[in-house]
Amino acid sequence: MADAQGNDITTAFVPITGAVAYAPSGTTIPTPTEGASLEFTLPVAYKKLGLLAKDGGPEWTTEADGDPIDFWQDGYTIPSGMAKCELKVKVAQYDEVVRRLVTGKTPDANGYITVDAGGSGEVWVIWVEEAAKNGRIRRRICPNATVLSIKQDKSERGTPNGYEVTLKIDRHASVGGEHFGEWLIAPPAG
Repeated sequence: MADAQGNDITTAFVPITGAVAYAPSGTTIPTPTEGASLEFTLPVAYKKLGLLAKDGGPEWTTEADGDPIDFWQDGYTIPSGMAKCELKVKVAQYDEVVRRLVTGKTPDANGYITVDAGGSGEVWVIWVEEAAKNGRIRRRICPNATVLSIKQDKSERGTPNGYEVTLKIDRHASVGGEHFGEWLIAPPAG
């Protein structure tokens, strides 16, 4: 409920938990109706990254990129249409699910893989869900994501050794030629 200045503290999004998952490129994404359902569960094709570091929740960068297009008449410009859209998360777990995302490879029976530091070029569908203290849920689906960078924490005795993963989110036809779809779901009444 808004106060006299129009501020509504009950709508502040204070995340308390959530999940990040990925699936192979081309995996069916939820429809707007499916994603809005409180009963929605991810299909088995999506693999959750597990525990995130305390400071490793989803961190989004969305910004215009490139110089605007200028016109001869002074003061007239339009955006270039180019954009930078990235998602950064810091995983605390390091298991086969995380290794598959960051390397694009599945280990052999010995747990062995070779790693190309130049990246895998694998394209993923990314799902992000955050639950807020006020009961709201924010969900985002990114149908066209690639791993841009991986930064491993310094190994320190007694401290979780996390991996900061930055994903580049590109436009995709399944979200209207834009970068991602988003739901903001209000808590159930009562």
